[in-house]
Amino acid sequence: MNHLRFLFSSLFVVAVLAYSTSAQDRTFVASTGKDSNPCSRTAPCKTFQEAVHAVAAGGEVVALDSGGFGSNISITKPLSIIAPPGVYAAISVSAGDGISISGGADSVVLRGLTVINHGSSGSGIVFSTSFGTLHVEDCVVSGFSVGIPSAAGLAFVGGGRLEVADSTFRHNVQGIIIQPATGTASGTIERVIARENTGAGVNVREGASITVRNTVSAANIDGFLALSETAATAELNIENCLASENTVGVASDVTSTGTARVRLSNSTITNNFNFGILVPSPAVFLSRGNNTVEGNATDISGTVGSYSAK
Repeated sequence: MNHLRFLFSSLFVVAVLAYSTSAQDRTFVASTGKDSNPCSRTAPCKTFQEAVHAVAAGGEVVALDSGGFGSNISITKPLSIIAPPGVYAAISVSAGDGISISGGADSVVLRGLTVINHGSSGSGIVFSTSFGTLHVEDCVVSGFSVGIPSAAGLAFVGGGRLEVADSTFRHNVQGIIIQPATGTASGTIERVIARENTGAGVNVREGASITVRNTVSAANIDGFLALSETAATAELNIENCLASENTVGVASDVTSTGTARVRLSNSTITNNFNFGILVPSPAVFLSRGNNTVEGNATDISGTVGSYSAK
């Protein structure tokens, strides 16, 4: 009987230890960490990926100090990855996508991260789940400019909701592209800089409805673009934004089967090299009448309708 008690006690202890090491509510990385560590506050890991493995669904991965924390992150569960203010937390990507979010990752927060391309032909951040929400806050994503036309600083190719705030996307193919493979996508982009991307700064595709506020899109091919090549609608609402030094400031574009719609309010479209506003038929472009569209090579090409505040 004593032997049985000892056996059961030992199994209980092993089970508790296994749970505590594999399902922590909060894990940590540090520049001096090791991936053989348990990713605890006192024994942090070295890479974000190892800390993601160790954290429980819905938990947090936190960077304790400045450094580089790996080359790729695969996320398949809800979680947050956080670099606090004053901490530089870099992901240096040499192959594939920098941060890939798929499977059951229905709610993901990325805050304070710097994602830099070092030779990859992929994208910086890719969200491909069929539902859920991605929050990108205070991040910098740059250099993803050698891939296919849909490669991007941020590629939201799943369904659900996108929330981007206080972030910068530069020197990519697309700065941000929202193009759900199935279903629909919605969301907001606020206080973002999209600059020197070889495609669009913000590219809203079929099946997506996005509102952009207080954002600068400059020195791209298209500053802001709504484009539909299927029967699904691409809808882009722009409020209090600046489009400047692009080839085209703002465009609403379609193929023969598509529907695209842009609404523009309280924004400045200036110093764009070909067109300030481009609206090939039968795309729809509506202005609230309180915008500044001046100083472009051609201010407006196509038909711009109107709408009023209600």
